[in-house]
Amino acid sequence: MHIPRTGRLALALAAVTVVTVAGCASDSDATVVDETTTTEQTSAGVDLDSLDTGDYNTQPRDFVALGMAAEDFGPAVEGQRLAEFVVHPHTIDPALTVGGSTNGVFLGGTGNIFSGSENEILKEFSIINAFTSFRSTADDSREFGVSVWRFPTPEDAAGATQALYEYKLAPADGPFATGPETPISLPELSDTLATTHSWPELDTVSLSTLTTRGMFVVYTYSGDDSDGTGWITDTATRGVQQQIELLDRFPATPTDEIASLPIDLDKVMARAVGFVDSEYSRNSDMAVYGPDGWLHYDSAPADTEVVFEQTGTDRVAKVNSVVYRTAGPDEAEVLKDAFAAHTAETYPDLVEDPSLTQGLPNTTCWSGDVAEGRAAACLMTYGRYMAELSGFRSIGNENPDADTLRTVPQRVATQYVKFVRAEEMGLGEN
Repeated sequence: MHIPRTGRLALALAAVTVVTVAGCASDSDATVVDETTTTEQTSAGVDLDSLDTGDYNTQPRDFVALGMAAEDFGPAVEGQRLAEFVVHPHTIDPALTVGGSTNGVFLGGTGNIFSGSENEILKEFSIINAFTSFRSTADDSREFGVSVWRFPTPEDAAGATQALYEYKLAPADGPFATGPETPISLPELSDTLATTHSWPELDTVSLSTLTTRGMFVVYTYSGDDSDGTGWITDTATRGVQQQIELLDRFPATPTDEIASLPIDLDKVMARAVGFVDSEYSRNSDMAVYGPDGWLHYDSAPADTEVVFEQTGTDRVAKVNSVVYRTAGPDEAEVLKDAFAAHTAETYPDLVEDPSLTQGLPNTTCWSGDVAEGRAAACLMTYGRYMAELSGFRSIGNENPDADTLRTVPQRVATQYVKFVRAEEMGLGEN
């Protein structure tokens, strides 16, 4: 059974909070830090050897030239490719924009969207990966999410759909168990298995769907606290229809070729900071996305979608920093200004902090106290690229490896050096 919003909130509060400035505001009057440097100044006057880059590798790796394929990481790369073809909840209902921190690629399961034995059932059918995208309304009264699951064969996908459907009709076995779900038919989705459930203690009615499409299974969840069924039925129907249309356009990699996928085809990920051994990362933290794929993680997806179109942003790479490739230097500055405005609006207590920049050009950092601890955010442009970095130290934290705030200056410096050296190597001249 899907974990209702109240249950997932409890899980979220138990997790370590990470501050991200991804997203942008559409309000052009928002406060933006005035920049005194220009893109043309880039590396002028900067002694790269004098920068404190800590233990981070400052030499970009041309994964393509090195002939490096994804191998065991292939299912994650395929999941990242799939992200570009997964429905955004805000396109189903414009009010569904809150959340995104739990969205992403999952291997051998679907992440934490279920509270029972669903993932164990899916493993029996050799699930390869999943991409999940859930959002709720600002008042948390409605939620819609879609999760697309990949299996080795169409037969595996069909078997998983039927097994999971039968499981939903049986008494739930998770911590939120209140009884079996009720099967229903959706007139416009003849190939979809659907069930509803009511949470009286939460005044919530939900609708779940399962649809087999070749090697894939599309799962959707709609929840509404208004105790009505009109919104969840309409949302689920349109969500499944749009997801099937997108999925039919996805150039899926044959199962036996997934290990051969390139790691960094567009040579954007090579510019990102990268991790040292002591730093934690998940499958979504070493990735290259198209603009639609990245919006699943963005804190203001509808606004950022517009700015991505305005700036020609076509690739986003994430490896301990987020690097955005735009149409040109001017567009990179526009993207930076938009993200700076969003930072000022979302985190008004953060103030400009030059001590984090090591004096690098086209770089602005902010730091300050937030509810859960202390945070920092940085933005940098270099040519057609814009980079975003953040750090966080939770209240009472005594574990250096869990303190990403302490490494912000080193990662900022590493980001700059990688930008310079990537240009010297001619990376990305596709």
